[in-house]
Amino acid sequence: MRKSGQKSLGLLFMMCLLFMFVLGACSSGEGGEVTGENPDTTDSAEGTNTKTEEEVEESEPVAVKQFSNEPVTLKVATQWGEENFQNNFVQDMKELVPHITFEYVDWNGTAEGIQEINSAGTVVDLLTPNLGVNVLLDLDMVQPLDEMVKEYGIDLSTVDPSFIALIRSQDPEGRLIGLTGNGGIYGLFYNKEVFDLFGVPYPTDNMTWDEIIDLAKKMTGTRDGNQYVGLEFGSDTVDAALLQLSTTLTDPESGEVLLSKDPKFTKYMELMKKIYSIPSIYNPKEPDKFMQKTAAMEINWHGYLTWFGGETPEERAEFKKDMDILPIPSWSDIPATAPAVHTAPTVINPYSENKEAALQVLQAIISIENQTKATRKGTIPATSNVEIRKQFGADNPDHQGKNVMAMFQNQFALPPARASVWDKYVDLNGAMQKFATSDMNIPEFIRVLEEESAIKIKDAKNKK
Repeated sequence: MRKSGQKSLGLLFMMCLLFMFVLGACSSGEGGEVTGENPDTTDSAEGTNTKTEEEVEESEPVAVKQFSNEPVTLKVATQWGEENFQNNFVQDMKELVPHITFEYVDWNGTAEGIQEINSAGTVVDLLTPNLGVNVLLDLDMVQPLDEMVKEYGIDLSTVDPSFIALIRSQDPEGRLIGLTGNGGIYGLFYNKEVFDLFGVPYPTDNMTWDEIIDLAKKMTGTRDGNQYVGLEFGSDTVDAALLQLSTTLTDPESGEVLLSKDPKFTKYMELMKKIYSIPSIYNPKEPDKFMQKTAAMEINWHGYLTWFGGETPEERAEFKKDMDILPIPSWSDIPATAPAVHTAPTVINPYSENKEAALQVLQAIISIENQTKATRKGTIPATSNVEIRKQFGADNPDHQGKNVMAMFQNQFALPPARASVWDKYVDLNGAMQKFATSDMNIPEFIRVLEEESAIKIKDAKNKK
């Protein structure tokens, strides 16, 4: 659940996370040759070549295009302020792709904002749409990458298929509309100190939601005059169980709200009802209880342990010495499945005159070199390479000695084939806060949320 005290931390974290999407350690970018099958294969019985002329032509080595190292300036539209842009992105790129100069273009992520930039005669080359790529799709400002990836021999094997699937799901035609080298995922954080206080064994790997709920019941109660809760949700993570079910809240085409028609959503709500039916487990006036050591477990973003605990690494290490990480619990009928990842692709403007150099930057974003560097800082890599994942947070004291691999233990759920741009009008987090503090039954909750969401979607359509 989105707790009010965590909202600002969560938004700041997501902004920093999205900024990391464009931090790249650019590799040489030089393509090689992709060799095909041997065109001279013969039939053993007849001793003659059985391939057609077309097959021979297709199987011949195909030379991929080479990236140029000629000096070029790329304009990058981002939302993080020029000082941040210069101190991070530009500094990294200056060392790694010295032939590319970067120019900051301030953009608030909205359609109106990018239209103002266009009207001023500025043609940006790269964009980071942190408010949703549909803003750019509506303006025909997204360069499809499938053909370019083939032409330049870009190796997509460095990116986990779930990340690629998520990017494709954001395009109505399923095109590859951008690339990313990292993203956001959820973890289950727990405090051994609280479990010891209650005399309850610690949670373990591969627990189901029902098992976690049973633990939460045991860990919710009063000790030494303090109210403890067994489980709380962090900033915008109340959808964790829903993200394991690969579904949308609305119809991608029509915008129809599907909550009452989707058995997966009812299944999710039945689970949430079990959680919020535990007496005293949620008090909106007392958020952030895990940070106060009065919550046993917390579902939150992967960087959660860096958000609190003191001003110095030593203070934070002492404060969190009994805290650790486990995988998000799974549904019993889809075991070992983590919630789908969150990511925002960096995209190329089709009106850019420097698309080749822009693609070279995207290649750098997904490079193993870049992902390793970012992973060590505490950013979730887009690669499924285990050796890189093991280095998560290695250069960050807040992650030392923690079970960081727990967040990678289970396979990420694939997103629905097509994401719905209308889902953002369904305020699940806000509605769940009301659900948690009321006696509203599930059918009534769904009906009210559907009606509220339908009104918002209708208003949004009328404004287009």
